[in-house]
Amino acid sequence: MHIISGKYQRRSLKFPKDRLFRPTKSIVRESVFNILGSQIQQASFLDLCSGSGAVGLEAESRGASMVVCVDRQVKFLKYNKESLGAGIDIVRQDITRYLNITDLTFDFIFLDPIWADKDTYTVSIRTIFNRSLLKSNGWLFVEHDVNFCPADLFEVAKQYKYGNSRLSVFIQP
Repeated sequence: MHIISGKYQRRSLKFPKDRLFRPTKSIVRESVFNILGSQIQQASFLDLCSGSGAVGLEAESRGASMVVCVDRQVKFLKYNKESLGAGIDIVRQDITRYLNITDLTFDFIFLDPIWADKDTYTVSIRTIFNRSLLKSNGWLFVEHDVNFCPADLFEVAKQYKYGNSRLSVFIQP
């Protein structure tokens, strides 16, 4: 796995091979940043359930000015940050707790919890909107299994399908 584009382009990322977590596929990461285009420049970006940090590091690589990565397991995230010399902020915490206590707001948020944990999806999305953690016109990207659809609970602006992954996009009015 590697960074696709930007200042860290082609740099390798370390991740567990024992399926401790499921890294976001390159095609999904590339799609997110193709959708955003130049809007990522100088933007604030929150990567929830960041795992290896691939999404957050990609955001910084492409020009985001502030990137926060949140996960309970940060071993690979710390390693990748140090190996790239990245400036991301790492928060070792449960994402639900983080969303309830942070006073930061973001232009873009990427959420990709364990697919089987449907409650985390629902609670996280609800908290993001109820606490106004997205700036006006901010975007929330949610990666999930094709068999689950947060659109049943929240209004989705757009959806994309990549194999057994689906990417739902929500936009803060």
